[in-house]
Amino acid sequence: GGGDPAPTPTPPPTVSVATLVKKAWTASSAQWDGVVKYDKTSTSNVVQGYSQYKLDLSTAGSVTLTEFDGKIFTGTYTVATDGLSLTLNGLTSAEGAPTGTGGTISYTILSTPTATGLSLQQTTAYVKASSAIVKLALVNP
Repeated sequence: GGGDPAPTPTPPPTVSVATLVKKAWTASSAQWDGVVKYDKTSTSNVVQGYSQYKLDLSTAGSVTLTEFDGKIFTGTYTVATDGLSLTLNGLTSAEGAPTGTGGTISYTILSTPTATGLSLQQTTAYVKASSAIVKLALVNP
């Protein structure tokens, strides 16, 4: 005889990181090499331009990046299948690609995105940010 094996419990559906990041993000805080340069709750920011920063991933595969200097870049984006990195490709604007990037910016996704938060760290030093490693805490809305 012997009974049927116990049914395998169905895991709850996991929302993919690619789905979680698919919205327009603004900066809550920004660090350059670990030094806080912007905090949206502060009135005395070193780099106040982050108040206009926007990483718009709301159209799958298509990105609009509004940098802290006000320049707007458009390109494509991909999220790694493991959900641990985000890459912006082919970034361009009227003035060309973001300085020193060749049009590509890669980020490590520091923790699983939530409905309202996304934490990113650029994988290479960013010329626009005094050649620092930029760490961003992004929020939506």
